[in-house]
Amino acid sequence: MAVIVPATVQQFGDTTNESIQNIFVMRRNAKEQMSEIGKYYNVVTTSSYIEKDSSILGTSKAKFIGENASVIYDAPLQGNDKSYTQKKYGDALKISDQLWRFGLEFRKITSVTESIVDSMYEKAQDDAADNLNNSYATSYTDDDGQTVTTSGGNSVALFSNAQTREDGGTNGNNIVYDATTYNMDFAYDALKALRRTAAAVLTGRGQKTNIKPDTLVCKYGSSVQSAYEELMGALSRNMIPGGNENDGAAKVGLPKLITLDYLDNDAYWFAFDSSMKNDKYGLQWKWNKQPTLDAPEYDYDTDLYKRKAIMFYDRGFNSWRGWFGSKGDGSTP
Repeated sequence: MAVIVPATVQQFGDTTNESIQNIFVMRRNAKEQMSEIGKYYNVVTTSSYIEKDSSILGTSKAKFIGENASVIYDAPLQGNDKSYTQKKYGDALKISDQLWRFGLEFRKITSVTESIVDSMYEKAQDDAADNLNNSYATSYTDDDGQTVTTSGGNSVALFSNAQTREDGGTNGNNIVYDATTYNMDFAYDALKALRRTAAAVLTGRGQKTNIKPDTLVCKYGSSVQSAYEELMGALSRNMIPGGNENDGAAKVGLPKLITLDYLDNDAYWFAFDSSMKNDKYGLQWKWNKQPTLDAPEYDYDTDLYKRKAIMFYDRGFNSWRGWFGSKGDGSTP
């Protein structure tokens, strides 16, 4: 059924039909699910229109000094920077005076106006997941036709085998890789490859990072979720996943699981080190104004009832370190 603005009694005749005893407002649970963003984003509040972060890398490894020799001097290194610009989003509705008075208000179902806030939270969750849906690219076009940048402080996509290093050293890689295959499908061998991939990540000065992925992110109801549950079930019984034997069933597991309704790809899976979910590393969510329902307004001439809600935020990341991804299709970058 097509949406007509403003809403009128003619469209919603059921609200004034006294033979209908109960009318329900079908609310989404978007607000309750909103806390999911904080599970994989570092969520902060800012009062700035543009917020920019940067980094400074310390000196490299200490060096041997021979007898009577001078210490070898080094200096800190400027890292990458990333800007976050607050963007405004909103939703609103218009309802005729007659529908409001004799339908919604009479029925005491005025909470229909609060559904605007549901749509706001739904938009935010969609945008949060889209940074992962498009994490192999440096930008994408959203549902509003806006170009959204998804690259980090080094101008590279979130997941790449060409992550530039701040000191100009060998590029890094955070696509799951076992030395033969990239983008491995989620299985026992892929978890081993994930650990191998994480161990190979270096700092911007070429030092070890000690990154230990402990959280899996995938689409709710996906084949990845099912494979994860089967794999963890087998490991909990000291069995090798996919077999009946228990010889060599090392518990190479990810104890934490986050499933997201707004991810698009069944085979995509991601992992991150939750100890690195902070201001320095990983996905960042910058709120200036969370979804807020404004006071109602009435048109002077028509008594048209109007209600709106707005919010301001931006999202992105500076440093890719701590996150790892796979398309699950074995493709080579």
